[in-house]
Amino acid sequence: MPLQRDAELLVRPGERVSVTVGLQDSIDNGDRVFSPVFVADGRMRMDDPHVTAVMTISCTAVPGSYEVRAAQGGDGASSAVGALWGSVRVAPVGEAERAACARRVSELPPEPREEHWPADVAWPGSPWDVRSVRAGGEMKATDGLEMAGDGEVTLTSSAFTRPVVMHGARMVSATVRIRCDATPGIHTVVWRQKAKIGSKVWARLRVEPAAPDCHDPAHTLADRIKSPTSWLAAAGICAAAIAVRAYVLKRRRRAYSLL
Repeated sequence: MPLQRDAELLVRPGERVSVTVGLQDSIDNGDRVFSPVFVADGRMRMDDPHVTAVMTISCTAVPGSYEVRAAQGGDGASSAVGALWGSVRVAPVGEAERAACARRVSELPPEPREEHWPADVAWPGSPWDVRSVRAGGEMKATDGLEMAGDGEVTLTSSAFTRPVVMHGARMVSATVRIRCDATPGIHTVVWRQKAKIGSKVWARLRVEPAAPDCHDPAHTLADRIKSPTSWLAAAGICAAAIAVRAYVLKRRRRAYSLL
């Protein structure tokens, strides 16, 4: 049931309420929608061309009117902080309906976390911007969430043919290739940044089955020198790497962020 801005919606325990806004609204992807009458806070998620949150009315809700508010990000207990969106009025119900409500709510599937971003937005728009790619295909990953510099970040995934390093001056990016034998389904992409401890799940993608004639590319020279096959080749590549590193250190970093 959609709750419009500045409106009051009559609801019953166990019913689901949605808040939907346009892409240019002041409420944004990732914002929290909360009310003391909800089973759990809602999260605004991109579902092009809208951003939507879905919440469930508690089966123990006492009849009456309750404010519904929205706030930027944040997990944890709901509070009165945040912009007022509207309100819900809980109708009085009998004990039999409350008991049925509890059974029904316990069987509800969790709200999907997967998001659907506009095609013209660089991937990933968020860690849950799940886009589909065929095994054997390529995707371009762009740093629109962090503030990393050229050569500082390595991306890894069970779906990639190899780890990749992100490069760029104004923003960093990398082209990733999907293994022909990658298991169909959702794979995570892990972000590791130099001089920082630990790693994080930075993105997700969905792998579709490969074409029958799919072949992974042969290893490049850069891949081969990781093993001791030729010290002469390794020395040459090492010298080139030092030169590239010297050039990178001269480049100016520019922070780039996208919420």
